[in-house]
Amino acid sequence: MSLKYLPGRPNDTQQTMCQTLWQDQLIFAYCSGNNLIILSNDFTRLQTIYLETKTDCPTVDINPENGFIAVAVNNKVNIFKPIHQVMKTPKWVFCCQIYHDDSQVNCLQWGHDNGIVIGSNYLSFWKIRDEFGRFVPILLWNKRQPKPVYLVVLSNDCQLIASCGKFDHSVKLWKRISISGEQDIFNLTLLPHPDYVTSMRWKKTGQSASDGPKILYTSCEDKHLRIWSCYQHDSGTINVQAWGQISLKPNQKFYLIIDSWIIQNFLQKMKTLDSYFIDKNVDIALIGDTNGRFEVVALENLSNDPPKPLVHKNLLSKLIIHPSIAKNPDFLYFAELQPYNNGCEKLSLIANDLGGKIRHSSLDLSKLLDQKEDSKNQIITKPKHKFTGHNKSIQKLIRSNDGEAMLTLSRFSENCLWYPQQLSDDFTSLELKNIIKTEKPIKLAVVQEKGNLVINLLENHKLQVWDCPNIHHKYGSHLCSELVIPEIPDIEPILMLNAPEKIHHHDRHFVMIIYSDASVKAFEISKKNGILEVATDSLKTKPAANEDAENYDSDIYRISTIDPVHTTRSSNRPLISLITKSGIIKTYRAIVIEDHSSNGMNGYYIKWEKSHHEIQTGIENALFVRGSSTGKICTVNSEGNSMSLFDVRRGVLEYSESFSDKILDIDWTSTDYGQSIVSIGFTGYALLYTQLRYDYTNNNPSYLPIEKIDITSHTAHNIGDSIWLKNAMFVVASGNQLYIKDRSLDLNDPFTNRSIGSRVLYSNDIINLSNVINGPVPVYHPQFIIQALYSSKLQLVKELLLRLFLLLREIDFKSKDITTCLPSDLNIEPNKFFISKNKDYPVEKFPDPYPEFNRTVALALSELLTRIALPFVTRHQQKTLITTIEAMEEIMKNENTVDYNGIRFLLGVKLFIAHREKQKTLLLRDISWALHSDNKEILLSLLGNQVNSWERVVEFKLAYWVKESNIIRVFEDIAKFEFSKNDTKDPSRCAIFYLALKKKQILLSLWKISIGHPEQQKMLKFLSNDFNDPRWKTAALKNAFVLLSKHRYMDAACFFLLADSLKDCINVLYKQVEDLDLAIAVCRIYEGDNGPVLGDFLSSKILPDAIIENDRWLTSFIYWKLRKQDLSIKALVTSPIDLENNSELVDKTKMVNKSFLVEDPALLFLYEHLRKRNIKYFMGSLEIGEKIETRLILRVVDIMCRMGCNYLAVSLVCNWKFIDERKSAKFVQESPQKNNMFSSIDAMAAEPIITTRFRPSLFDKFKESGSTETGNSTNPHQPISTPNLLDAFSVGSSTTKSMLDGFSTDTKSQTGNSIMSSKSILDDFVDTAKTGRSVNTGSNSIFAEKKSDKPHNALDAAGTTAPVTKKLATSSAPRSLLDDFM
Repeated sequence: MSLKYLPGRPNDTQQTMCQTLWQDQLIFAYCSGNNLIILSNDFTRLQTIYLETKTDCPTVDINPENGFIAVAVNNKVNIFKPIHQVMKTPKWVFCCQIYHDDSQVNCLQWGHDNGIVIGSNYLSFWKIRDEFGRFVPILLWNKRQPKPVYLVVLSNDCQLIASCGKFDHSVKLWKRISISGEQDIFNLTLLPHPDYVTSMRWKKTGQSASDGPKILYTSCEDKHLRIWSCYQHDSGTINVQAWGQISLKPNQKFYLIIDSWIIQNFLQKMKTLDSYFIDKNVDIALIGDTNGRFEVVALENLSNDPPKPLVHKNLLSKLIIHPSIAKNPDFLYFAELQPYNNGCEKLSLIANDLGGKIRHSSLDLSKLLDQKEDSKNQIITKPKHKFTGHNKSIQKLIRSNDGEAMLTLSRFSENCLWYPQQLSDDFTSLELKNIIKTEKPIKLAVVQEKGNLVINLLENHKLQVWDCPNIHHKYGSHLCSELVIPEIPDIEPILMLNAPEKIHHHDRHFVMIIYSDASVKAFEISKKNGILEVATDSLKTKPAANEDAENYDSDIYRISTIDPVHTTRSSNRPLISLITKSGIIKTYRAIVIEDHSSNGMNGYYIKWEKSHHEIQTGIENALFVRGSSTGKICTVNSEGNSMSLFDVRRGVLEYSESFSDKILDIDWTSTDYGQSIVSIGFTGYALLYTQLRYDYTNNNPSYLPIEKIDITSHTAHNIGDSIWLKNAMFVVASGNQLYIKDRSLDLNDPFTNRSIGSRVLYSNDIINLSNVINGPVPVYHPQFIIQALYSSKLQLVKELLLRLFLLLREIDFKSKDITTCLPSDLNIEPNKFFISKNKDYPVEKFPDPYPEFNRTVALALSELLTRIALPFVTRHQQKTLITTIEAMEEIMKNENTVDYNGIRFLLGVKLFIAHREKQKTLLLRDISWALHSDNKEILLSLLGNQVNSWERVVEFKLAYWVKESNIIRVFEDIAKFEFSKNDTKDPSRCAIFYLALKKKQILLSLWKISIGHPEQQKMLKFLSNDFNDPRWKTAALKNAFVLLSKHRYMDAACFFLLADSLKDCINVLYKQVEDLDLAIAVCRIYEGDNGPVLGDFLSSKILPDAIIENDRWLTSFIYWKLRKQDLSIKALVTSPIDLENNSELVDKTKMVNKSFLVEDPALLFLYEHLRKRNIKYFMGSLEIGEKIETRLILRVVDIMCRMGCNYLAVSLVCNWKFIDERKSAKFVQESPQKNNMFSSIDAMAAEPIITTRFRPSLFDKFKESGSTETGNSTNPHQPISTPNLLDAFSVGSSTTKSMLDGFSTDTKSQTGNSIMSSKSILDDFVDTAKTGRSVNTGSNSIFAEKKSDKPHNALDAAGTTAPVTKKLATSSAPRSLLDDFM
């Protein structure tokens, strides 16, 4: 729907409004204060013109011939003209100004040919002359009047002027008798009346001037409607005669005339009515009483020429009742009736009761003229609009807690109470409840009891309580209680709020006033006791014992009330949100305690409590902070051009956006399901945002702009304030106007179109849209499918996709409506969502030819989705669904060769390839799946030819997860590619790769064949030196620093490697080249996996950034590389700053709450997998604790519900198994084979953490076997640490064992009955026996993996022989350095 508005309170004068038909458009204008309000385009187009005057404008009129508008501005008349005569959306601009004398202009009216009559202390007649596009007012006649002219009307042909002053008993009729040059002459005739004249009008003949008789209607206080006929004799003189009158009954006060031309236009199209109206060419007079009963009187012979005697005939009475007119009005004036919407059957009826409100209705002519007996007392009008508002500019809007009422404050004593009103099915507006007039302007206020009670603090520090019944109540608003609060020097009240009790009392309320120094005053408000001060806490807080008192940030920098947007009342909700100067958000609730002890005052004590944890936003000197009772808070930075939305319950940043305009206001509301909607207000418009489902797959934002409320086309005034009321009604205050946006959506708004997209809405409103883009997703939604795959529900996904295909196939074949025939659950049994293991999933066979999900079904389903749009899914989401189906093909092809982490990785790769435009590399989530997969070689091989350049290596993050032997092979391939990737073969492009591989000779050979390179000779000469010599190491270092100064960063990194300065090399790669992947890869290859330089680099450079960013994926990876597996698993579910001594590594002031994406539900899936993987992970998970784990599960459930995956959330709760810490610790302590258990598990399932720089020997198994047992027995509660690479091969028992015991689990299982009989706790973590999978299980596979790693010793590059066994030394044949290039 279009924006509705209350343009302003109309001025209390008879001629303050007018309407006319111009260019077949109905134009309406009225005066509000010193503003001119113009409405067009069926009252949807509003233009407000601000007039430079301090007084109210009394009169306005529209010229029906050219659309000119004249408005009285003090002692002048301003003329406004439309920009064009034919416009789709008319707009008026200043044209010229008429000035006669210094007296106040009271009335005016247009006539034919741009003539205009103006009444002040003078009566003057003017003509607006067009002088080649420049309009000039010409004075044709004026006459000083004995008293100011109060009413003036001009006949259509400008020949007759009727005027009168206030309380005049006669009407002055001025007859135009001659036109001589630039001056006209008018003759005067007095029309006497027995009492003072109240109104008058000329009979209209349409838009053209007529030569027939002129009919003047006048009313007077004696309750008679008089009709005067002015006709011209053959001699040319004009005769004026009283032609008749209609006597009003005692209860009748108002009249309304419908001229014959309107009725005749209607009768030309309606042939079914009584022929009486056609034959007699009647005018209609409606004589009404205060109850809205209007007597219909037909006036005959008024249109005849020459005139005939007047005959009036009473017809059936009709009703025009509230809300078309006010209830029991004292005054009622009507604008000239005009055809409504360029039609004939409906008339536009506009009534002004001089009570601050203009009402617009449509009048049905067919019902009015219907003379059937059953149509008596029939209602003939339908309300359309009402125009009201403030008389002065609105400064602030204050809503009641329930959104049922709103208080508008001005900078004067005018303050109004409003409540929402449904005028029709498609029109919601605001109704004035009451007006509060105070001695001083209101500074702070609280609205209670649906607007019936207002508690306010005046600028003179008076606390007042007002009783505010409806405006029609005989008492009106009245002051109940008042208390003067002592003024505190240099301290100002900044906020006033209500403290809810657990049980609401309608006759008792508690309010609090918060001051700028964080002190608080509280008061009890009741009818019995009036205003009583009660005890309360201060918001001033003291630093804790471990906090720095000098730097403690406790001041209130910005504070606001929290919008109570829930539909139900809650006494335990947070009441205020504040932000400190440094950017810490705090929220508080207030608890009312009945306390008659010394702590209380007057029997009550109000206690403040923090309702949520503090949030460090990092936003210093924030401009605004505003919270919602749904747990959301919006902050605006100091410049006012960036807003951030936080979830205070989870302590994460959900959304942020920057704007070119300055933010001026923030307001919250929500749906019945708690889905938040926020408005961001600017100078001339407001943007409405609604929350979205979390999307961890595409990293989509969690809020979306859905509508723009723009008032710049309606007014030049800035927005003063905005607020949400109940039922998603949004109100904007600008000047003295109120703009109203109900829950309906404007489908012409580009933001609305983008937010709806291809979705199907059952109801076109903002609440339904918010419910559609939030809430549970259908089970065919790509987000649900992807999260189900992450949750190890592969068989469920297969069935869902098969069911989707079968249903779409049937819908497509039978041409059914997909919105009604495609169920959101695909008719699957709900219990299937809660099956935790794929092997337990009941496989259902479907009828041929598609009994199961296979490649044929996947291809057919993808083809169907290219033609059929799914409901509740956008086009982009449907593309993602197709990509997921393609990924399922790859998964089914390899599900028997890779583990489930590998399946998750393949899904991530497929999604990444499909979103390469938005996603530059694989996410660390996807890397973690590969990192903890037992089939890394297979995963690398499945990437195939895609890894053909360093850019592709970075995209797939191979440096993070590929084994050392494979990354060496990748480096060799990339080095060859970089050298020969274009026509100009440049060895400097591949230098970093060969130097990391310690193959300087190959690099030297490449420089030899790079003929024509400008640096060939210098590089050949330099590289020919022995860099084991300190002299040349120093030379390489000097060259590296020179290259750094020249910003040749990659060359500098190469020279650092030549100087054997790996640390400097990777620092340059990380800081200057900004290639973290290359830095990690160079480290791993140059010094081997888990070398000291890489460990120091990750700990000192990467880990602090991960802590600040709260990046759990990266933190877990770092600890994995540091061989701290217990911390690696804890990092998945714990904030990085809480691990080890990480709080000392970073500045806590930089620890701001980051994006919601840091709490990916996939972290929990990996955590669950790892704690079953080996003993170190398991022991690390035990340190988490059951309580923390429970909170973690609930947070993930909350996140999944926000994602729309409610089924998966329930499945997680149903299937999660907590570990009993006591039983686990007792078993570990009492198990006689605990040492054996630790070592065997490490051999079976540990991650490959042994560097390949040193080759393990079988004889290492015999070393230090006794000392290992002794070390373990000292602390049986802790897992066995592996201080060196030999630990992984030691059995850890004092018993004499065979050399092969550590390599064969079968042999170990047969060593004794005690081992066979006692069940180990690790049995639950080793699932190889259950699954029957033989890939990478057991100690043999781990050892084989270590044997297959290529030896990479620093001594090899120097040409010396490594001290290893002969067998291992002869296992690799020598190769020529240039073999790869021959």
